[in-house]
Amino acid sequence: MHKLTMNLNTLIFKSPVKVVFVVIVLLASCRREEHRHNEISKIEVATGDCFGPCQLTAISIDSQLTVNYFGGELLPGKPRKVFKGNFTGKINQELWDTLNSKLERINYKQLDTSYENSVDDQSLEMIVYYSNNKIKHVRAQSASLPDSVRDVFYWVANAYKSVKLEPSNKQMKFNTTLQEYLLPPVKVDRVKFPLIKSK
Repeated sequence: MHKLTMNLNTLIFKSPVKVVFVVIVLLASCRREEHRHNEISKIEVATGDCFGPCQLTAISIDSQLTVNYFGGELLPGKPRKVFKGNFTGKINQELWDTLNSKLERINYKQLDTSYENSVDDQSLEMIVYYSNNKIKHVRAQSASLPDSVRDVFYWVANAYKSVKLEPSNKQMKFNTTLQEYLLPPVKVDRVKFPLIKSK
C-alpha cells in the first residue's frame, strides 16, 4: 500500500502534464452530446394490401416531432387490435434521431424507386423529404426489399406504437397513396370457370 501511494505521488508531482491530460480527457468524455444534424425534414410510410391480415395505414413524422397516423381497413385474416381513423401525437428528439440514423444506414438516397418483384406480400411506400426540397420516393413489395431496408420500412410504419396518440378530427393529407387502395373482394359465386370437354 505504501508503495502504491508513493507511485501515485510520483505520478502527480513529477508528471503534471500527464495529470492535466487525464483530467482533460475525463472532462471531454463527460460533455453532453450535442444534437445530431438531421437532413431529413419529413418521412411518410404507407402500408397497403396483401393476402393476409394487413392493415392499410399511413404515418407521417416530421422534424417538428409531429406524428400523424391514419389507420384504415384491416383485411380479413387473424383478428388483432388496430388503431382505426386519424390520430396525432409527438415523438421525442431521441426517436427522431434514431429514425434519421436508421435511414442513413440503409443509404436511403441510393435506394431504387421500385422493389416490386413479388405479388402476394404487403405493398409498402416511403417518401423521404430531405436537404431543402429533395424527395426520395420508394414503392415496394415487402418480400422484394433487402432485409435491412424492409426492417426500416416496418420500424417507421410501427413508430406510432411508441407515441401517445390522440384521436384527431382534422383531415390528414398524406402524399403516399397505398393507404387509399383496397381491392374489391372477389365474389366467388360469380366466377365462371371454362368447361373442359373430355375426350
